[in-house]
Amino acid sequence: MRLPFFLLLAVPVIAADLPPDKGGTIPESGMRPVVISGKSSLALPKHDLPEGYQLEVVAASPLVTHPIMGCLDDKGRLFIGDAVGVNWNKAQLEANPPNRVLLLEDTDKDGSYDKSTVFADKMTFPQGACWLNGSLYVGSPPGIWKLTDTDNDGVADQREMIVGGFDYTGNAADIHGPFLHPNGRLYWCHGRKGHKVVQKDGSLVDESLACGIWSCKPDGSDVAWHSLGCGDNPVEVDFTRDGDIIGVQNLYYSQPRGDTIIHWLYGGVYERSDQLKAISHLPRTLETMPVMYNFGHVAVSGCCFWKGYPTKNTSAQQFMVTHFNTQRLVRMELTPSGSTYKAVENEFLKLYNPDIHLTDVMEDPRDGSLILLDTGGWFRIGCPSSLMAKSDLLGAVYRIKSVKPQVVAPKPLVIEYPGDLKQALVDLQSADAHTRLHALAVVARAPHGDSAAKSALLKLMNEKLDPSLEHAVIYAGEKQKAVNVQALKDCTEPMALRRMLQGFNAESAADQDAALEVAMKALDSSDADLAAAALAFAVSQPDADSKAAAQMNAWLDGVRLTPHRLKALSGFCSMLVMKPGAQSLITKMLVHASPEVRGTAIGILAVQTTGAINEAWLPALDKLLAEAPAPAVFDAIKKLKTPRFDAALQAIANDTKRPLAIRLKALDAAKSVKLTGETFTMVKGVLADAASSSAAKIQAAGMIASAPLAKPQLLELAPLFATLGPVELKALLGIVRKSKELEVGRALATEIAKNPVIASQQESVYRTAFSDQPPEIFETILLPAYNAAVAASEAKKRQLGPLADKVVASGNAEKGKKNFEMGKGTCIACHKIGSAGRPIGPDLSHIGAIRTERDLLESILFPSNTLARDYEAHIIETSDGQQTLGVIKSHTAEGLLVVDIAGQEKTIAHQTIAGDTTLTTSLMPQGLDQTMPEADLLDLVAWLRTLK
Repeated sequence: MRLPFFLLLAVPVIAADLPPDKGGTIPESGMRPVVISGKSSLALPKHDLPEGYQLEVVAASPLVTHPIMGCLDDKGRLFIGDAVGVNWNKAQLEANPPNRVLLLEDTDKDGSYDKSTVFADKMTFPQGACWLNGSLYVGSPPGIWKLTDTDNDGVADQREMIVGGFDYTGNAADIHGPFLHPNGRLYWCHGRKGHKVVQKDGSLVDESLACGIWSCKPDGSDVAWHSLGCGDNPVEVDFTRDGDIIGVQNLYYSQPRGDTIIHWLYGGVYERSDQLKAISHLPRTLETMPVMYNFGHVAVSGCCFWKGYPTKNTSAQQFMVTHFNTQRLVRMELTPSGSTYKAVENEFLKLYNPDIHLTDVMEDPRDGSLILLDTGGWFRIGCPSSLMAKSDLLGAVYRIKSVKPQVVAPKPLVIEYPGDLKQALVDLQSADAHTRLHALAVVARAPHGDSAAKSALLKLMNEKLDPSLEHAVIYAGEKQKAVNVQALKDCTEPMALRRMLQGFNAESAADQDAALEVAMKALDSSDADLAAAALAFAVSQPDADSKAAAQMNAWLDGVRLTPHRLKALSGFCSMLVMKPGAQSLITKMLVHASPEVRGTAIGILAVQTTGAINEAWLPALDKLLAEAPAPAVFDAIKKLKTPRFDAALQAIANDTKRPLAIRLKALDAAKSVKLTGETFTMVKGVLADAASSSAAKIQAAGMIASAPLAKPQLLELAPLFATLGPVELKALLGIVRKSKELEVGRALATEIAKNPVIASQQESVYRTAFSDQPPEIFETILLPAYNAAVAASEAKKRQLGPLADKVVASGNAEKGKKNFEMGKGTCIACHKIGSAGRPIGPDLSHIGAIRTERDLLESILFPSNTLARDYEAHIIETSDGQQTLGVIKSHTAEGLLVVDIAGQEKTIAHQTIAGDTTLTTSLMPQGLDQTMPEADLLDLVAWLRTLK
C-alpha cells in the first residue's frame, strides 16, 4: 500500500547534468605508463592517533595519483579506483573515460607497495571494488563491471557490465561498490540520480529517482533493491557478524545537513522531507525510518568493520568511518540496542592538512591493520571543503597498524540468514530482537500464501516493537498479503489496526474500497498514530477527494468539531489542497461559526506550498483581514500570491500604533515586497536594535532575505552580519548571492568572519552562499575563521572520551549530589531530580538508566547538539507585542501551556498568539562546564549516572 505520510509536492528532483568543466584536458600528473615500479616518498602529515598505533605512507606518487575507493584481494594486492584529477560531467566522462583501476603490489614484502599497474583504463568514475573468484567487480557509472585478468599480466583483458541503468552527473553521488555479503550476493550503493534497472530478461526492477542499496548474484542475475530512499548519496556499506547491512549516507537530512550511519533494513523506504517525490511510487511502512547516527556536516565517505580491533567488550563491533571534509577517521562502537545498534563516536585519527580528503578505509585481514585512502585536492563538485580544484595536490595510501605486531585469526564468513520459512516462523518467537528481525526478512522474501506466516504476522502486529521490528513486521505483512478486509474490520486495537492499514495489500478493487471505509472511520480516532495512518491510507486512494470529503462535509454541519476531527480536516485538506473536494471543504471552514474551524482553514492555507487559490476563499479573507489581522491570516495571504490584499496590507504596515511584529508580517505578506526608503530603514532597524524581540528579528531577516536588494543596500547591511544570532544569520546568508560584485562579497565575508556564532552554520552553507564570488573570498576570509571556531569545538569534543573515563575512575556521586543541591553549574535552575529543581528541561530523576557517562557529558558540553524531543525552545509572540521564551508543556483547549525561563507556568490563549518560532538552540547555555572545576563536573556526572 502506498502511504504518502507527507504531502508529495516537494521541488522536483532531476538528474540534470553538470555544466562542462572548463579545464577539459587531463593534467600532466594524471598521465602515466601502464606499469610503474619503485618506492614512493612522502612525508607523513601532522596527525593524532591513539597510543599504541602508528601511521605510515605505503603508496604515493607516482604509484597513485588520486585514489578513491578499493579493496584487497586474497593475496594482499590492493586494487583502487584512481582519478586523473578532472571534474568532468557525464557527457565529458562518456566521451573520453579518463579514470582507471590500479593494481598495487608489495613485491619485496616490506609492507609498502612498490609496483603499480593500470589494471583497467578508460573508466568513467570507478568508486569501489570487490575481489571474488578471480575477478574484480567495480562500480563505475552506469553500472557494475566484472574485470578479469585471464593471462595474469596484471591487466584486465575481459570486461563485462553485469548490471547497468544507474544514471550519474559526475559529482560522485552515484554508484559505489560492490561489497560481498556473507550470503554470497554483491551489494552496492547508488545516489539520487535516477535509474532504470532491468533483469537480464529485460523485466523492470525499478525506474525512479530514489537512491538506495542494491544487490545481485555475482553473475548479474536476480537484481533487487534492498532499501530505497530520497537522501542524496549512500556511499558504502559493510556487514555485521550477523549479516546486518550498515552504511554511511551523505545528506540524509538537508535542513540542516546531516550525514549519517544507517542500518539499512530490508524493504525500508527512507524519507527526506524535501525530496519525497523520489519515493512517491514506493510502499512506505513508517513515517520516519530509524537512523543510527547523525554526524552533521562531515561528508562521510568510506567505512568498514574493524574485526581485528582489540576490545574486551565482546558484544561491541567497531565501525570505522572516514570524513572527507574533516580529515578524520572515527571509530564508531556499535552495541546491540533492540533489533538494531547504538553507535558511540570515538575519534581515532585526525590529520592536520586541509588538502587531505579521506575517501576509503579497509581492514587488511592478514594483520588487522587499516588501509586508508586519501584522494588529494582535485575534487570540487561533490562535497569538498574547497571551492577550487587542486589537481596538483596528489593523494596517497596510508596504513594504520598497532605498534605491537598482532596475530589475527581469519574470520569465517557468517552463515546466510536462515532461508527456511519453517525455522523463521520459530525464530519469530525468539527473545532476541536481532533474531526476530532476520526471521522477518526471511518471511518477507518467501512466496506469499503460507497461512502460518500470515497468522504469525497478524499476531506480531499486536506486540510492542521497536521501530526496526515494526517496519519489518509491516513490510513482511504486505509481502505476504497477511492482512485481509475481515481482519481490518475485526480489529479493535489501535496499534494493530494502524499497522494493518500500513501493511494492507489489496487483492481487488472491492477490497480496496472496503479498507477505505475502515480507514475513514478511524480518521478522527483519539489515537493520534492510528488517525495519521488512516489519513495517509485515505488520501492515497484515487477517489479519496469525493468519498472522504463527503464524510467531512457532514462533520462541518455541526456547530463545534472535536480536536481530532479538526486535525483530520487539516491533514486531509493540506494533502489534497489542489482537489475540488478539499477546496470546497476549505471554503466552508473559512465561514464556519466556530473560531477554531476558521483558524484551521487559515492554517491549511498558510502551510500550503502549491500556490493553490480559489476565488471562493477571497471574500472570507477580506473580512478576516479587516476584522482580525492576525499573523496566521498574513501567512495564508502570502501563500495565495495575489495583489488583491496589497493595499490593506500596506495600511496595516504603516500603522505605527500596531505592534512591530504585526506591521512586519503585513508588509511581508504583500505580493511584491519592495524594501525601499522608509520600509527598508524600518526593517533594517529591527535587526540593528539590540532591544528588538527575537521574533521580530527573525521576521525581519526573512523579509530582507526574500526582497530584491541593490548594491548600496547590501553594503549598508554588511556590518549587521558581525552580530547576527544563529537563526538570523542562517536566514540572511542568501543575500550574498544577490550580487556578484567583489566589493559586496568581501564586505559580507569580512563581517561574518567576526561573528562569534560563525560555527553555528555548516561549512557547506557558507560555501554555497559565496559560490558566485571569487574562490579566494571564501578561502582566505571565511574559511580560516570558520576552521578556528570548529577547531575549538572539536578540541572540546575530543575531551568526551577521556572525561567519561575520569568519571568512572574518580567521580564521587555523593559530592555530585551535594553540588547539584547547592546549585553548582546551575543545573537545578532548569531540571528536577526528585522534588528538587524546576521542570523547565527534562526531569533527570532516572537519567542514569538511559544515558552513559559520555552521553551526559555531551549534553553538558554541547547542549544544542542533544536537544531532547519536546524540550525545544519557543518564542511565543502575542498580539499585544509581548513575547515569552520557554518550553511548550502541552496544548490545551484554552491555549498553550508554557514554562518560561523563570520556571513559571502560563497559559497563552490560542487567539492571542501572533507567532510561534521554534529555535534550533537549547535553552541550556553552552559553557556550563566552565562554571565549575573539572572535579565537580566529574562528581556531578557520576551522581547523575546513579539515578536509575
